[in-house]
Amino acid sequence: MGLVWALFSVILVSGAQLLLRAAMLLLPPVGDIGDLIWHLISLQPGSGLLVLGLFGYLASMVCWFFALKRLPLSKAYALLSLSYIAVWAAAVFFQHEAFSFQALVGVLLVMAGVMTIFAPVRR
Repeated sequence: MGLVWALFSVILVSGAQLLLRAAMLLLPPVGDIGDLIWHLISLQPGSGLLVLGLFGYLASMVCWFFALKRLPLSKAYALLSLSYIAVWAAAVFFQHEAFSFQALVGVLLVMAGVMTIFAPVRR
């Protein structure tokens, strides 16, 4: 069951990252705190995405606590790195960020690392 909680956490934190990125593109710069607060209070575009992203992080942390209770730490943190892959892929395919083969190689290395950690140990 710990694996399921960890995967839920990965899905939620990846979605939260994407929502926060979308919100930051619509909201004014954080340096202009007065304008930012006005946008949030008056529910301007981006405000809902910011709130959803923050709640996604909160839900992800709840799932993460359950995962850490049931999984060895070394395996749990390896699974968390899957969020890097998910966010990169979603950014490239859905948010039209630039694709690079260098990033693809990095993603493949992360995947290889996770598979290595989860490979059965032969004795």
